[in-house]
Amino acid sequence: MKLIKRLVIFLSLFVFYIIFKEFLHLYTMLDAVHPFAAWGFIVLAAAFFIYFAGIPLFRILSMPVAYGPVYDPRQEPRLIAKRMDRFRKNKYLMGSGVDLSTLKNDHESYHRVIREMEKGVDQLRKRHIPQLFYSTTIAQNGFLDALLILSSSINHIKEIFILYNGRVSNKDLLIILKKIYLAMAVGGSEAAEYATQEVFSRFATDGMKAIPLFNKISASLIDGYVNAVMLTRISYITENYCKKTVIASDKELSPDPKFVFDSAKNITKDIRDKIFGTLRRKAKEKLSKAMTPVTDMFQKTLEWINPKEIDPDNHYALEAPSGYGSISLRYGFLKLFRSFKKKELDEELALTHEQTDE
Repeated sequence: MKLIKRLVIFLSLFVFYIIFKEFLHLYTMLDAVHPFAAWGFIVLAAAFFIYFAGIPLFRILSMPVAYGPVYDPRQEPRLIAKRMDRFRKNKYLMGSGVDLSTLKNDHESYHRVIREMEKGVDQLRKRHIPQLFYSTTIAQNGFLDALLILSSSINHIKEIFILYNGRVSNKDLLIILKKIYLAMAVGGSEAAEYATQEVFSRFATDGMKAIPLFNKISASLIDGYVNAVMLTRISYITENYCKKTVIASDKELSPDPKFVFDSAKNITKDIRDKIFGTLRRKAKEKLSKAMTPVTDMFQKTLEWINPKEIDPDNHYALEAPSGYGSISLRYGFLKLFRSFKKKELDEELALTHEQTDE
């Protein structure tokens, strides 16, 4: 057990080193531009951390501690009664039109309230998760990714605690913070982006590689999606602490991985469709530009040379349509295909005549 703890500490320090290395890399680049730019970056990063991570974390710690799930089913009625007392003062429920006077301290009323609270948490996810996906997709630095993941995660769980009128215990909060650190480790080390680039370089087709910066774009998209999945997982774990009443073990608080991936996929569907639609248009533009010289050459050739000059007997049916200047590439390929078919037919007829003469 001690060996496992030492390995975990070592890996944590190693990941922290990678994130710090990304910070130094960005600092060095800005310092090469101008020393004031590098110092300005440090000031902005510190201000960002304090405002978007430090202050929200302080607000979480200053919240009253709510009642977490219990392990003994016999304690469930007491837990439900305590939570229902808080729900009767909940601002979100008051604004959602729920008649709080009809609520009782039983399972039916509790599940009715939880269904309404789940709608509020879903609204938070639809606002925060796409923001993290978009911001970490744009950010091309592991340190910036880690900073964005940290601030987004802390602010998201803060909003969930505000929605439920209370936070989890210090012990449970520490577990959630460990999940946030794991998300920072994955996003800040850019492991997903490096893996994507490696896979792309090995298995991508030449047509895909021809699209400008496609490997970098695809790696950034997957990096952003992985970060969105990590925040989705943190969101469901935090919500489970607030809504579940009885659990057999802490494993029940962690959602199924497939469910988390599907949820993140649905939440980021709109923005992903827009990005991939833009990539498809760029690919079509790239192909169109590549074919333009061939089209121009074909048109110029038919403008300069009359088909009668190269095929006086119209043997290959190369008659030109009206308007040499508007000949399309499709027309050229069609005529070329027909010429081969006609040539094959002539060869078959010649072979038949030879056999007849014999």
